[in-house]
Amino acid sequence: MISLTRSYSSLFSSYQRRQTISDLTQQMNAAQHEVSTGMKSDVYKSLGMGAAETLSLRASMAREAAQIDANALLNNRLETTAGALGSIRDSVAEVLELGLANRSAPLGTAAGLQEAARAALESVIAQANGSHAGMPLFAGAEGTSRALQPWNTANPDTGLAPADVLAGILSGGLASGADASARVAEIAAVFDGTATDPATDFEATFYNGSTGATPRLQALVGDDTVLSYGVQANDDAFRDVIRGLSMLASTDAATISDPTAYDTWVGAAVDALSAGTQGLLSAETALGSQMALIEDANQRFADRIDLYNLRILDLEGVDEYEAATRLSNLGTQLQASYAVSAQLSQLSFLNFMP
Repeated sequence: MISLTRSYSSLFSSYQRRQTISDLTQQMNAAQHEVSTGMKSDVYKSLGMGAAETLSLRASMAREAAQIDANALLNNRLETTAGALGSIRDSVAEVLELGLANRSAPLGTAAGLQEAARAALESVIAQANGSHAGMPLFAGAEGTSRALQPWNTANPDTGLAPADVLAGILSGGLASGADASARVAEIAAVFDGTATDPATDFEATFYNGSTGATPRLQALVGDDTVLSYGVQANDDAFRDVIRGLSMLASTDAATISDPTAYDTWVGAAVDALSAGTQGLLSAETALGSQMALIEDANQRFADRIDLYNLRILDLEGVDEYEAATRLSNLGTQLQASYAVSAQLSQLSFLNFMP
């Protein structure tokens, strides 16, 4: 009877041993990674179809983190805007205090009212033309770099400078109370958009940003929460401040000889400054409320991220005791494989010769 015996070459046997040692080494490296990090070395292989959940969780985390970053940028812009409003109020405060002291009749400080108003006007215009991250603070959605036209610079759309508009109105003089009342009414029409000459309107010559036809800036700050934000230099508060400062800067109140005309003119300017200052304070308070809303939204997003992290740890984490035990067992197997390989490498045909 003929029998066949399957045998393997020594080369093939050596290759198998090397392959076994390589496989054990890879498994040890994976187990070592799990022991050191506490996370599965091959998440998707370990979870199988359950890997879809961890992918979804990580996508949600990335989305929430991106929203937090966007909200932080918006919060910085609102904070910068609030700071600018505070600085504008400070610029107006000195003029308002001086105007209140000289409201009914010119005192010794009335001579400095025009100079103070001009300085405050230049300061307010400069601060209103500020920007944050390359975007104007008070021009709304318009990309213009100057929300307010400089006082003595002609607006290219009308050919008039703001100073020209006031000079034209004051050309009629302030000789009497009736004259002062007429001039005050004309200036009020300029700033509320009802002037006889449209070129002299506030939004035509004084202001260069978004008008009523353009919606306010908006941003998604939370789940289905859209925030309309921003303060514009054509808001009532700004109009009142610019109107009051323009009136005081355009004429020397101390030279108005008629007491009624003086009281009418300076009183109207001071009232405008007072209303504008209160309006700016209200706008600043509103910005504070919006910043608080954004911070609350970011806290909710941060809490969600923490929950997502916990669930991901449940899915991708490993039992540290089980991983350590597996590492130890693999080490023992690898050590045994090395020992067997060493013994086999020492065998020689001469050992079996008689």
